Amino acid sequence: MASGPSLNEIVSSLSNRVGQPFNVPLQEELKLVVNYKRANYTQQFLEKHPDQRRFFQQTFTVDLEEIDPGDCEIPSVGCKVLRSKCEVPMPIRSSYTLFDFVGTANWLIAYGEIKPEFNIYTKHNRFTKNHPKWAFINKKIYVFNDLAIKKLGMRGIFADPNQVNSCCSTGKCYSDDDAYPITIDILNSIVRDILNTELRSQFPQPGVVSHTENKDTDKPENK
Repeated sequence: MASGPSLNEIVSSLSNRVGQPFNVPLQEELKLVVNYKRANYTQQFLEKHPDQRRFFQQTFTVDLEEIDPGDCEIPSVGCKVLRSKCEVPMPIRSSYTLFDFVGTANWLIAYGEIKPEFNIYTKHNRFTKNHPKWAFINKKIYVFNDLAIKKLGMRGIFADPNQVNSCCSTGKCYSDDDAYPITIDILNSIVRDILNTELRSQFPQPGVVSHTENKDTDKPENK
């Protein structure tokens, strides 16, 4: 669970460092840069330290609907399955896992992931037929073996934290005023990187007179 500064606070601090605290276009551009670098830094870090995933995760719920017979993308298992009403954002690529949790909306019971073609065996097995399973196909979550489920609880790590809003059942699960899902050490590395690259040319140069100062010095003296 993130508990550090928000993205708005991060970019505001960066723009202030280069003497442009009220430059909104710069801050909006910096949000894209921070998100891009966070995705790269996070992916590399988690490949070495998968046990640290909890510091980058986001949690949200997804609405489900039963698939109409003519709208089934997996005919090999029939159409008595549920599917997310919206496209679920693609998580950051990882060799560890796809999503950190898919299960009940109260996050108490996790459902197992399954390849759709194998579900035909589990749904007739007396030990597994009542256990919901899920699959991620064409940006949608499919749920097998239980048509009564209305919502899914999900947890994952995404390149842009705002992506979860596209499929959040409550309408908005994240804003740039919320704590940014990142660890302080990685955030510090990103800040140093941006100051040394993207913002290097933005620092005020010593000895350069600002436009405002020029205006003041160019005024004729009152005689």
